[in-house]
Amino acid sequence: MRKHLVLAATAAALGAGLLAAPSAQAGTDGMNPHTTVLGGPFLGWNANHHASNIKGASATGHEGPLDNGRVMVDGWLRDSVKGDGHAACVQIHAKYADGGTRDEWVYTSSADGKSIGPGGGYTFASSVRTIWVREGIGNGGHCTRMAGGVYTIYLR
Repeated sequence: MRKHLVLAATAAALGAGLLAAPSAQAGTDGMNPHTTVLGGPFLGWNANHHASNIKGASATGHEGPLDNGRVMVDGWLRDSVKGDGHAACVQIHAKYADGGTRDEWVYTSSADGKSIGPGGGYTFASSVRTIWVREGIGNGGHCTRMAGGVYTIYLR
């Protein structure tokens, strides 16, 4: 009898764990920050009110931890000056505990904008220590002029 109770309790615990496990989504590791921004761990960022701002680009988004320890950055980039012959870009720069770095670049000429990151955002390893952003403008798919400063959106 005792053996059956232990097996039943183990099966119930495993079943509950399967029901509570988040589903995987491409690029976001099972999290959707847009559903948790106000009540969850994700914080908003806006490059427009810092030294990371440049006329012609507008980059905003969210950053925060995922359940698996990784850090996610998402957002939206738009070309904020129509007809000036330039497109908008944003650089997302991450620095890791071992001194390594990673840069992600997003580029758009659309006034309607473009999502930052594939599948809803970029994810960075749990060893990331800082992430900063800066806006830029450019031509032909390349950033040719960047803002004079950066805005740190994540600091551990």
